[in-house]
Amino acid sequence: MKLKRIGCGLAALLLIANVHADPLDHGDLVTLPTRDGVTQSIFVESPSSNPPWVVVLFPGTPGDLHLNASGATTLKGNFLIRSAHHWIDYGVAVALVDTPSDNAQGVDDHFRMSKESFTDTQAVVAALRQRFPNSKIALVGTSAGTVSVGNALNRGPTLADAFVLTSPVTVSRRGNPSLADLDVDGTKYRVFVVSNQHDACVSSPAYAGKHLAERDHFDFVQVDSTDGGGDKEADCGGHSPHGFLGIEKDVLEDINGWLTGHPVAIQ
Repeated sequence: MKLKRIGCGLAALLLIANVHADPLDHGDLVTLPTRDGVTQSIFVESPSSNPPWVVVLFPGTPGDLHLNASGATTLKGNFLIRSAHHWIDYGVAVALVDTPSDNAQGVDDHFRMSKESFTDTQAVVAALRQRFPNSKIALVGTSAGTVSVGNALNRGPTLADAFVLTSPVTVSRRGNPSLADLDVDGTKYRVFVVSNQHDACVSSPAYAGKHLAERDHFDFVQVDSTDGGGDKEADCGGHSPHGFLGIEKDVLEDINGWLTGHPVAIQ
């Protein structure tokens, strides 16, 4: 399935005024043992005890959410974090993934691609499967978070029931890892790639996301928005086309539709 959806962004000022209007903050802070002497925290919120899906969210650089009992205290402008509450409206449970205790101030892409990172992700999924035994699990990453999800997909494609890569890191910068060489058969495992036609971040151009999806037979949707960005740093930030500024709910509806087996709307 190769789909292209063209949508319209909302005014950036309107979105920024409301970006934290309904934060994800009514869940539980859970801290798990992972590697020797290392713990991993997640923040879990669910609209029911038996949701159909649990989406596990991996934000972009540097990934340190500094979770507490009220949820994320940093990176609130990240696409996945600022829009997380919409999943509750869909009847879906959400888990925000912090960086592990041995990297409390953030991780780089080399760590995200490591065996240690995969071990942490395994611990997160195991805990969520124990808590929600009848639910399916989707690992969802954005920007650098897709390296974490891609690492899990590459090392353990049966770990989750679905994998979602939004604004995937497909172009290496300064020798950092990317998903350009990800080699997983999309006819055997469920993988969804979402790119923005106007993503100006050098690490995640839409053409490269499309190439990744076509080569590995992943499902793909290309959206279209132009709000935000404007310089090298902002272009790779959350308030830009790279972060789906103004079309957050549209993108989540595409992902939710894909997870539940409904076709992505074409506009």
